[in-house]
Amino acid sequence: MQAKVNTLCLAKRKPKWLTLRFIELISTESVFYSPAHNLKGSSALIVIYKNGLTSKTMQYIASQSTYPATVFLNQNEITKRHCKIRWFNQTSEIKRCGHGTLAAANFLIDHFGYCPEVFTSMSNERFTIRVKKQRAQLLLKSIEPKKSELAEGELKSVFSVAIKAAYTTADKNGYTVVLFNKEFIKEFDKSVKKDDLKSVHVDFKALCALHKNAVIALSIKNKDKKNAIAHFRYFAPQFGVNEDSATGSAVSVIAPLLFRLHGLNKAMLVQQSNSGALLNYEFNNAKVVIY
Repeated sequence: MQAKVNTLCLAKRKPKWLTLRFIELISTESVFYSPAHNLKGSSALIVIYKNGLTSKTMQYIASQSTYPATVFLNQNEITKRHCKIRWFNQTSEIKRCGHGTLAAANFLIDHFGYCPEVFTSMSNERFTIRVKKQRAQLLLKSIEPKKSELAEGELKSVFSVAIKAAYTTADKNGYTVVLFNKEFIKEFDKSVKKDDLKSVHVDFKALCALHKNAVIALSIKNKDKKNAIAHFRYFAPQFGVNEDSATGSAVSVIAPLLFRLHGLNKAMLVQQSNSGALLNYEFNNAKVVIY
């Protein structure tokens, strides 16, 4: 089955790279959206390519796209159980990308009726796919963050409100989760009707200068195990994006932290970016299923 080529994300004039003989087809796919909650989620440009497409050309193609991620899959591998996957934003290659992986999986299921069981990144991380009711679910190993006073100190001047605690997965090129004091909403004018995390201001220049991890701002809204809800935002100016619209990979860090702090095995996550996103997950045996 042939997939419809969609180039709406690109410039009005047909880009030259579309004529490259190494490009088999392109399309776009959206994930983590919820019309009922007025959350638009995020999209990815999917590029199926033939042998011969270079990393330099992949980066050039991504630089011409308006999508948060451009995903590259080799046509010789998409029919196999294991398939290599690469993701790029407009400026650099992405180390791990949950929304791009789910978008690629759903695209293959929708247009071809099949999907690899495992996508493997350039760092050999495995992104396992489960299919339920013809929709992909992403299975990732959880990444346990540890409390860090160093990170808390580095980020003090980055946010407009006081940090209660910070948890990190690494000293650099990892993730840092920050929790704010419960009273911080009182620091804002009562006439401001925005949700708490949307009211937080971020100094991106300071974040780039002072900290080497992507940062997840997290707020627990409902701790009830049957109806748990948490809000978060994701900032990574050091890696080419000030704030991400929908970040599936962040759930591999959020899930074990919510389990440790509140005993939650599953929750509905609302990412409070400008477009907004809805991510559901289940956490069990150090693994996270994201959908």
